[in-house]
Amino acid sequence: MIPFPGGPSPLQRLTFFSGSAGVKRRRQRGSAGSGEVQRREENRGEHDAPRTSEPTEQQHLYLVFDDWPWGYSIRKLNLPPRVPRQPPSLRPLEKPEHKRLPPPCVCLEATRGLPLFFGAVGTNIIAAHPRTDVIWNTPVPERILPIFDVRSLGVRFGPALLCSVQPIFITVGDKELFALDMESFRMLSMEPLCPPHEWSWCDDLPPPPFNNMDTTSFVVGSDERTIFASTESATFAFDIVNSEWKQSSDCSLPFAGPANYVHALDIFVGLSKDPDTYGHLCFCRKLGGGDENVRPGKENLLSKDPAEGHEGATLVYLGGSDQPGFCLVECLSIADQGKSVNMRLEECDQLVKCVGEGGANCGELDQLKKNNVDERDGASGSMHECGELDELKKFVDVGDGASGSMHDIRYRYLYRLTTFSLSFDNNGDLTTGETCVVQCYKVPEEVSNAIYLANPVAFWL
Repeated sequence: MIPFPGGPSPLQRLTFFSGSAGVKRRRQRGSAGSGEVQRREENRGEHDAPRTSEPTEQQHLYLVFDDWPWGYSIRKLNLPPRVPRQPPSLRPLEKPEHKRLPPPCVCLEATRGLPLFFGAVGTNIIAAHPRTDVIWNTPVPERILPIFDVRSLGVRFGPALLCSVQPIFITVGDKELFALDMESFRMLSMEPLCPPHEWSWCDDLPPPPFNNMDTTSFVVGSDERTIFASTESATFAFDIVNSEWKQSSDCSLPFAGPANYVHALDIFVGLSKDPDTYGHLCFCRKLGGGDENVRPGKENLLSKDPAEGHEGATLVYLGGSDQPGFCLVECLSIADQGKSVNMRLEECDQLVKCVGEGGANCGELDQLKKNNVDERDGASGSMHECGELDELKKFVDVGDGASGSMHDIRYRYLYRLTTFSLSFDNNGDLTTGETCVVQCYKVPEEVSNAIYLANPVAFWL
């Protein structure tokens, strides 16, 4: 971690959160004498009423990149206000400019190439990366995880998530973070219920009855007392109060990745996993009710520019009591000459095939002529003085040109942020109602590997 300008370093401002007895306390909520906590649980119904309280401080979108030589940078973005519905004729048609990201608000030292080890709870971003360093002659314990508070801009340290392989973090409320991992299930409570030296991950939870690598989707129930997780063939439910897993359905959740319960609409919303509605939202009112319970949203929210290749996307819930909002963070690839990677690969394959077959019946022949290819030599397959030759050399292995193998493809990446509100139309279909506002930001070139951009790490805090 880097020190904050004009202030003490993170090590000098070392503070511990406290409280790990969250699950044990939840188990005791059904007994007499639980007081206010028990009454709060009793007031929760199967479907909560819409939340009337909203965060009093302005929230922001935080993006995480492993573009720092020693770890990760976290960037803070202001999202545009959600606009009222407008007819398509009034929507701007021009492509959004590709803007630079703001400078990092903090950099955290951690193993690069492991973006999924980030989680968030309350106003805190947690970096639960495995650590191999040993800190000598300092008051800092050997096994720690940095916790960055986005409000105070302070860095505190908590207990490490030991022996973690590929955790899936699930946030419940503002105080509890669950980690679904290989043959383990743990919870970290942010409530100050014990002395700092006793604060740790609660690791006595029952392991899930499935492999976390098979998880296709997950969501927290409307009462915030149940966690649902799906595989391709079943859905399982974890009862937080009673600390037990049960299979709740023999079908999978309809979502791709995480989903959210939207109180204002009393529905569960996520990205559709159905290939026929890829890029659409989908929703259901009851989890585990089968396909007849699932309805897709009307709009495809992904980029439709053929020059932009889709790499992956993350759906971020922004809350809202009147018109609930979301932000779709989509990663896009753009190759040289403004064309996507897939477009360039297809063009190169076609040109190599054209020359290799003699060019006589090639649909690209006219284009080759425009690039100064001698038509007579084109029939024999030579490509001297071709305007595309230098370009092809960047993409096609000359020694194996007939097979069209590719190497050294140069491309850049963008994050396309689509902010919108959700509502139902007159037919009961879920729609954005022409509220979409799009922004594009350049991904830092220093990221360690583009493969990690397929699942953008983004938090609304």
